[in-house]
Amino acid sequence: MAKRLLAFVLTASFLTMSLPTVVHAQRLVVVNGRVMNSQALATLDQAACQHVPNGYYWLDTSTGIWGYAGNPVPQGHISSGCRQARRPSLSERGMLYSPYDWVR
Repeated sequence: MAKRLLAFVLTASFLTMSLPTVVHAQRLVVVNGRVMNSQALATLDQAACQHVPNGYYWLDTSTGIWGYAGNPVPQGHISSGCRQARRPSLSERGMLYSPYDWVR
C-alpha cells in the first residue's frame, strides 16, 4: 500500500512539473468600470509613458485627468509620466569652454 501511494505521489508530482507554467502574470487594470484587454493596456501604457500598475481607476478621456475608482480626488494627468527632467546644458554643467580656455 505504501509503495502504491509513493508511486502515485511521484507520478502526480512529475505530471504537475511537466505542465507549462504562466511566464507573465496577468494584468488587471480596470478603467471607468471596464477591464482593459492587452491592446487597450498597450495604448494606456503608451499614453502614460510607463507601465500602468494593476488597479481600478477612473479617467476623464476629454482632459486626461485620472484617479482611483471610488475616490473623486484627481491624482494627476495621464501624460505626467512622459515629462522627464531636462538634462542640464553643457554650460550649466561647466563643460562648455571658450576657445581661449584651451590656450591658457
